[in-house]
Amino acid sequence: MRIALLLPLLAACPTQGDSCEVDNQCDSGDVCSREHLCVPPSEVKSVKAQWTINNEPASAAACMGRDLHIEFFGLDQQSDSLGFAPVPCPGGSFFVDKLPVRYDRVGLRFEGTSGGDTALFDQDGIAQLNLSL
Repeated sequence: MRIALLLPLLAACPTQGDSCEVDNQCDSGDVCSREHLCVPPSEVKSVKAQWTINNEPASAAACMGRDLHIEFFGLDQQSDSLGFAPVPCPGGSFFVDKLPVRYDRVGLRFEGTSGGDTALFDQDGIAQLNLSL
């Protein structure tokens, strides 16, 4: 009888590659990536995008009350992207943990506009961007 009760519980546990919302939904040792997939910790990294506005520190005055759209790109920029909006501009940085390692660049633009700036992550996971008004 005890075995019969455990089988439904085991069937509900996500395995590597299954969808998740938090780490404890993944197999022991795996983490829930920002793509909501269970993966080994070696398949994710932490990154930080930092930006300036017209080569000056991002501030409320420089940002003029505008929010940003940030997008992370993988090897195939057409189909491999992960974006966040709205991103407050004055903070001047955006941190993501558990981003899949295949993402190597970031794009930043003011919401509702095209263009912006893109940059590659350095070996420390930091990308420097500058937006022009």
